Amino acid sequence: HWGMMLGGILLFLLSLPTFVHGNLCEPGARGAFKVRLNIKAALGDNAYTWNADEEYLFKAVMAFVMRSYTKNNTFDISNIVLCNSTERISFWFVVTSPSNESDPVSYSVIEAAIRNERNRINSAFLLDDKTLEFVQIPPTLAPATQTSSSSWLIVFGVVVSVVTVAIAYLVVSGVIRHRKRLKSSEENEESEVGIRSSDVTKNGGLHDKTLLTGGLGNDSYDRTEEAHTAF
Repeated sequence: HWGMMLGGILLFLLSLPTFVHGNLCEPGARGAFKVRLNIKAALGDNAYTWNADEEYLFKAVMAFVMRSYTKNNTFDISNIVLCNSTERISFWFVVTSPSNESDPVSYSVIEAAIRNERNRINSAFLLDDKTLEFVQIPPTLAPATQTSSSSWLIVFGVVVSVVTVAIAYLVVSGVIRHRKRLKSSEENEESEVGIRSSDVTKNGGLHDKTLLTGGLGNDSYDRTEEAHTAF
């Protein structure tokens, strides 16, 4: 009789962790996350089979993620509990506290830890955000979009600056060329005036008379004037 009671108590104690974990890890439970994988889509003919070894790797990776984010080295694979696995490779998991395995780590802490080491998680399984999906955690696409927009704005700003400088150069160079032409024209006119003045000075009165008579001499007028002078 006592032997049967002791056997029952021992069986209960051995099954207690499974019972506790079963209540902790179930769809929609506090701190529970659903994971979906599409290995075939990511790797094609090189796709590997998801099995118990891969589940162990997932637990190890998540233990590392929790250690890295919380700086608590007491996290172990025993704190990562998986449940509700399906053949289409989806499952749920929870992370329990190292100090109390019946106490799940808060949702926000797990989410932050996953986001902090998302690339390491993807790399461990040769997948990306689309083929290794944490259903409750949307892919972090917003920063990438902002970065892309910023890049385009930078490129646009550079192009506008180059165009503005080119237009300014063309305008300034055009003004400079126009001023040079005006200055050259004025210098040519001054040179012609100087040459004409020099000719007038050299030829003296005869040149003046020629200018007064429209450039033609009148010989008969000159001889008549000389005859009257003789009388």
